[in-house]
Amino acid sequence: MSPPSSSDEAAISYVSSEEDDISLPPSPSPSPEPSPEPYASSSEDAPPAAKKPRRPRSGTAGRARSWPTADEVVLLEAVVAHRERHGRPPSRDDLAAALAGRLRYSGEQAAERVSTLRSRYYASVRRLSRGTVPVTDDDMRVYRLSKRLWEGTVAERAHRAADKAARRHHERRGSAELEALYPCLAAEVEAIASRRPCGGVLKTAFGMIGDERAAALEARVRKQRRAEVKAGMKRAELRGQVARTLLEFIK
Repeated sequence: MSPPSSSDEAAISYVSSEEDDISLPPSPSPSPEPSPEPYASSSEDAPPAAKKPRRPRSGTAGRARSWPTADEVVLLEAVVAHRERHGRPPSRDDLAAALAGRLRYSGEQAAERVSTLRSRYYASVRRLSRGTVPVTDDDMRVYRLSKRLWEGTVAERAHRAADKAARRHHERRGSAELEALYPCLAAEVEAIASRRPCGGVLKTAFGMIGDERAAALEARVRKQRRAEVKAGMKRAELRGQVARTLLEFIK
């Protein structure tokens, strides 16, 4: 075999250099983790979402903020003083003038708070009837001032409510039921109606009378009838005594 020529050696050297230059394919690198979604970030990294301001409810715009108890005491003292001095509740302008320099509230805000305190007093009266009393000294002071203003209206409200409920109740009851409940009063109504040209109207009105007034009238009629019976018995006894005395002279 003949030794390789220089041209063959050059060809072999060229092929070797090409094989050395050919690089193996790189090993598959681990696939990169998918980038997090723009809205899937953790709550720690995400900035806090700005809260939308709440829209005021209808009718509450411009309403006064919650009053401290000390301000309520000052307001009630002003209302009590005005009522004792003038004999009537203060108007909004009166409240604004009385609270000027003492509280930073308008006359309208003060009037609304007075209405709220009145409703709160009525609720306190109901709670007191169940044994619940004001806890703090400030609550007790507010209650006492409110009582000076609206104590008389509690009984009046209860009386009106009772009469209203009774009227509604009696509208569903007939004359027979009323006669069973108030026999003496019903007989008196019948006697009055029989002597009046508008007797039917009076009987209709009797069906609308409240229980409280009907019971009071029933008691008065019963008392009057007992007195009449006693007077009749005494009169009969006196007549009998007179008759016996006269009979003695006849004999």
